Amino acid sequence: MKKMVLYGYILLLSYTLYHLLFNSQNGSFINDLLQNKADPTLFMVFNLLGLFPLAFILFGLKYLNMNKFTWGFLGLGFMLGGFALAVPFIGGELKPKAVSKKVNIIALIGLIVSILVVGYGLILGDFSQYYDAFITDSFVHIMTIDWIFLYSLSVFLSYKVYKKPYIAFIPVIGFYYLIFQDID
Repeated sequence: MKKMVLYGYILLLSYTLYHLLFNSQNGSFINDLLQNKADPTLFMVFNLLGLFPLAFILFGLKYLNMNKFTWGFLGLGFMLGGFALAVPFIGGELKPKAVSKKVNIIALIGLIVSILVVGYGLILGDFSQYYDAFITDSFVHIMTIDWIFLYSLSVFLSYKVYKKPYIAFIPVIGFYYLIFQDID
């Protein structure tokens, strides 16, 4: 597990640095987001990147030895995404732990919010606008690559601990469902 996550992490960092150094383009996504004019699909991916760190924290509470190092990187995941979230899983061993019911309640809330966000983005969004932003806006480009990395990591981790890991193929929603149900 360590090597797979480490290779993915190195690839993410390398691609991001390459893109920012040689292909960086300024777009309007941040301004559109602040002015509430962002396309719903862009809004969806941006918000799912906020829901992923919470899911990884809940997963960590159930399967990682949570220490200051782990908490620090999982907390930084809200700002840095996969750049921080992957670090605890590179060296951490996954062992089931008993947690309070609050963890499952938070996972249920995350599941419901994820369903609403995905529904909003898929129903009202315009994928051609997303594609244009992906090509022309470095923030959206890196955000998308980060999202793909986190999605892949969630599926990978699900295969390590759950008996029905294929549920994690439903982006974000499936990971929250597995954490909530604790199907192992």
